[in-house]
Amino acid sequence: MITKQSSIGTPVAPPADLNNLLEPIKEELQIVEQWLVSNLVDDSPFIEELLQQVFKAGGKRIRPALCLLSAKATANPPGKLGRLQIILAVLTELIHTASLVHDDVIDSASLRRGQETVNRRWSEKLAVLIGDLLFAQASVCLSRLMNPVVVGIYGQVLGDLCAGEIRQMRQQFNTAMDFEAYIQKSVWKTASLFAAGTHAAPILNGSPDEHIIAMKEYGLNLGICFQIVDDLLDYTGSTEKLGKAAGSDLSQGLVTAPALFVLRRGGEAARKLEDIITTRQVATPQGIAEAISIIEANDGLTETVQLAREYAAKARQALTVLPSSPYRESLDGIVDWLLTRTN
Repeated sequence: MITKQSSIGTPVAPPADLNNLLEPIKEELQIVEQWLVSNLVDDSPFIEELLQQVFKAGGKRIRPALCLLSAKATANPPGKLGRLQIILAVLTELIHTASLVHDDVIDSASLRRGQETVNRRWSEKLAVLIGDLLFAQASVCLSRLMNPVVVGIYGQVLGDLCAGEIRQMRQQFNTAMDFEAYIQKSVWKTASLFAAGTHAAPILNGSPDEHIIAMKEYGLNLGICFQIVDDLLDYTGSTEKLGKAAGSDLSQGLVTAPALFVLRRGGEAARKLEDIITTRQVATPQGIAEAISIIEANDGLTETVQLAREYAAKARQALTVLPSSPYRESLDGIVDWLLTRTN
């Protein structure tokens, strides 16, 4: 967990509860929830059962929420929202969920948000197909927007998701990865979809270029921050909250910011950590415990917190061009919430 502080380390008031931050779009999120389980390409009872299984755990729906808040914050007047913005929010969550279903297959995961995964309950083949179905439903939603610029943005997202997953697979147990590659992978796997939603919403509004660019920057930096915090939680989060043991990603050879900070510094600690990773000792309980101990003792977690704050500050700065509104306040508050989340 990151202790709540500003980007320069000065303590500030605790962030609002996420439910309070999403209150301005509560009704629209309920519509999104209903539309997510609508069968757009197949109306069979079995497909309906599969969709219910995939969306049963709910999740925070942070990506569609960002779409809706961005839409309302950049509308003229602020707060105005049309049907196309709901569709945008739905397709964004469909893409996110489809990628998670495929990730569960790749990782042979048995639980997702405390619920049994599709690949565990049925089969990996069926999980791949349901992921494809969700992508197909997202494509139907995308076509209904009838906006070629937004289609191009989301087409890039799909490419980024695949590129990020391929890059991650090829860099397992690789201690030579630098921070530029790490941030780029974070953009592909996470921030690209964040930015697509916050970027496309003002485009659909016909907002000024200044607002469109600002919301793209907000989503991109918030998404990078989200991934950095995710990587931090792999070391600091509890099994109960994360649904996996501490160091789970590192045990699979995924070298992220906490380890990179130690490796980059050099010295005996870096050499020892590199040896544990490259010889795949991190795949054992003893090896992962030793790796985590080295990272904690050599400020890997502390420096990762600071890195997350830097991207959070960039996201917050992007919002300053928007007119004051409850929706901009919620977008700002989500930055604070992100820095203190524990799962």
